Amino acid sequence: MNSLRRLFTLCFDRAFSGRGRTQFAWLVGILLLFFGGIYLVSWFFAFPEPSGASASGPLRTDGEEAPMGRLLQLICLFIDPGSVANVQPELRWFALGVAILGLLLFSGLLISVVSNMLERRVERYREGEIAYPLENHVVVIGFEEMVPMLVHQICSDPRYGDCYILIQSVRPAAEVRNRIHTVLDARQERRILVLHAQRNSTEELEKLCTTRARELFLIGEADEYDHDSLNIDSLQKIVAIHRRTPDCPRIPVSVLFEYQTTYAAFQISDLAEEWRQQIDFHPFNFYEEWAKKLLVRRSYGEGDARVEYPALDREPITRESDRTVHFVIIGMSRMGVALGVEAAQLLHFPNFCRDPRLKSRITFIDAAADEEMNFFRGRYRHYFDLAPSRYRDMEHPAESRVLPPNRAYGTGVDFLDVEFEFIKGRAETPAVQRLLAEWAVDPGQQLSIAVCLNFPPRSMALGLYLPDEIYARDIPVFVRQETSSALLDLLNNRLKREPLNRYSHVFPFGMLAHPFDLDRRNTRRAQLVNYIYDFRCRHHAGPSEYPSEAVLQKAWDQLSVARQWSNFYCADSADLKLRSLCLTAGPEVRLTEEQIELLAEVEHNRWNMEKLLLGYRRPTRKEEILCRDKTVCAAYKNRLFVHPDIRPYGELDDEIRDQDRYLAKYLLFIMEA
Repeated sequence: MNSLRRLFTLCFDRAFSGRGRTQFAWLVGILLLFFGGIYLVSWFFAFPEPSGASASGPLRTDGEEAPMGRLLQLICLFIDPGSVANVQPELRWFALGVAILGLLLFSGLLISVVSNMLERRVERYREGEIAYPLENHVVVIGFEEMVPMLVHQICSDPRYGDCYILIQSVRPAAEVRNRIHTVLDARQERRILVLHAQRNSTEELEKLCTTRARELFLIGEADEYDHDSLNIDSLQKIVAIHRRTPDCPRIPVSVLFEYQTTYAAFQISDLAEEWRQQIDFHPFNFYEEWAKKLLVRRSYGEGDARVEYPALDREPITRESDRTVHFVIIGMSRMGVALGVEAAQLLHFPNFCRDPRLKSRITFIDAAADEEMNFFRGRYRHYFDLAPSRYRDMEHPAESRVLPPNRAYGTGVDFLDVEFEFIKGRAETPAVQRLLAEWAVDPGQQLSIAVCLNFPPRSMALGLYLPDEIYARDIPVFVRQETSSALLDLLNNRLKREPLNRYSHVFPFGMLAHPFDLDRRNTRRAQLVNYIYDFRCRHHAGPSEYPSEAVLQKAWDQLSVARQWSNFYCADSADLKLRSLCLTAGPEVRLTEEQIELLAEVEHNRWNMEKLLLGYRRPTRKEEILCRDKTVCAAYKNRLFVHPDIRPYGELDDEIRDQDRYLAKYLLFIMEA
């Protein structure tokens, strides 16, 4: 008895606290149960026929009672208590009981259930528990600090039209809506839908209708220690859903990786190869994205709010130039390291081809530079195997030293055109301030400074109180901010409403606004780099016209991830190469043979750095002998990440140098796209 009671009450409670359809099913069941009981009891009484009865009595002309009259009479009594007055006197007590029961069940219970259904529907909407059958929508999975601005970007981009934006998060739906409300207007807010769910549940992911979506952003939640692992797990389940769905379109999926080590793993290995048939996979990292905004695209924002950043080579560094670029990064935070690595991919100039002493320099200044240096050198060990670096301790000068390259590669290894320096000390100390002032007045270098401390107010203070020589010479100072750049926007007077002032070259960067590049302009350039190589291999000539998007995408999908990233870095450096020749892309511009040869050597210097930073290494003397066999060489490159072409340009085979010349020849073709 107790088990039956428990089962009934448990089912009842679950039904009436759940969805409206279960509540309505219980209502219908209870009504049918009671009405069935009343119908059985009614057979103890004689009921008249309402439509076929004579005016004088309840019987038909043949003297028989009609069975259907009983059912209709009971229905009328059940739903309309006023029908009791039309019942024969001997049936009125029974009819009154039926009417009272109908009043309680049909009227009272029905109104309660309908009200409860509506209240529950409203509650479920507020709590983000309702999934809608959407199509051609944008899905954002997770809710970090950058998500409101990402949603604002999507709403402001005309390419997305008026499509719905579905946000799935474990945070309370009301909190998500309140955060979104601060960045969107009323019209844009109507496009936002919130679903409260876990991103690692296949059942919850199916509610997102990703198979009918136009794009997906997998962001993840804030303050997760296993953020990247959860994102990968969620992505695998989404791919499985798409694989099970017939004729499922291939949609772009952008996945945020919080840690640069995870991001780097996807740059050098085909971990996403099995996903390519279902999705167009785009991994991104917040710090790497901002490094590209600052150093490659050199801008963020749109319209009047657009911010333009100066180049690190503000004056073109030509072959005859004796100046070098010096990029000082204060703070070896994740943002600082991302800037340093991105700068190392870019800062390659033709004057190094004339004088190997003219190297670009990247200096890290940090109070824990000794510890951070060891981690950095370990992460990029194959670069430091070939290049010396310097370490200075501003409090203990005796501990300063030059860190030599790895002797296993011989003595002639110092052929790279970018060098790193690590300085242990606090940037606000007099010793470091004097050092910054000396660099600022040095005519042989173009200095730029990035303040990348983890605490934004301290970054702001440090960026505004550097030595006077820095502000007097309009040396760019990039200050990391997290949420708002309003103060620096006012200080540097970017809108030119008054003459330039002391802080006119202090620029904010690293804000949560515009966290992602939606247009992916550099993707097309990278695809063109691949197309040019592929066209040459197939036709032994260069293309004369631009291919269609379908042709570009098909060739791009066949590339390994490492080759894709190589093309990205090559495309990113195109602007700087043309600037070093004092050229801008245009239909009338043509490169001379001397310029092509110079650009080819610069491109190989850049390629050396790219491969070393992506995890490749130069072969040892013994491995170089083995790599003369093409089969062995291919195995070393693909499996062991050992590349025999990591060497000075002058030591390359003519066939390899021709590839660099060929790319240099079509550099303008890439830029004009």
